[in-house]
Amino acid sequence: MTPEGEHALEVTADLSVEVDGVPVRVQASGSEIEVTSPDVRRLFAAVRVAGGAATQGSPGRAELARVADTLADHGLTARLDGPAGRVLSLGADVDSAAGSALVGTRHARLHPAGALRSSGPAGVLAAAALLVGFAVLARRRGR
Repeated sequence: MTPEGEHALEVTADLSVEVDGVPVRVQASGSEIEVTSPDVRRLFAAVRVAGGAATQGSPGRAELARVADTLADHGLTARLDGPAGRVLSLGADVDSAAGSALVGTRHARLHPAGALRSSGPAGVLAAAALLVGFAVLARRRGR
């Protein structure tokens, strides 16, 4: 679902940067933006610190939802890939009931397999927390 007229954007990019020592590659063509990092956990930590410096507080769920919805409003989709595959998708081409429950917008989707395999030793704990969260949501929907 791409908006028409003045709200639709197209992006062309091929950028390699470091965020607090974490390499990040951004490639974009048209409405698709691909972000790749070999250390997704450290990248998120660096972004949270930078966001906190800019906003006087660490970015959280509401900020992620706002980014996803803003991307969607402009017809853009961003995907974050780690060393083990896709971690997160945000924007126009995303429609996720789980994203709505976890992040507050259907325009966000966490890809559990890629997220857990890309998160290092913390992956087992994150997997357990994610599974518990999904079980609670399923139980509430069943009522």
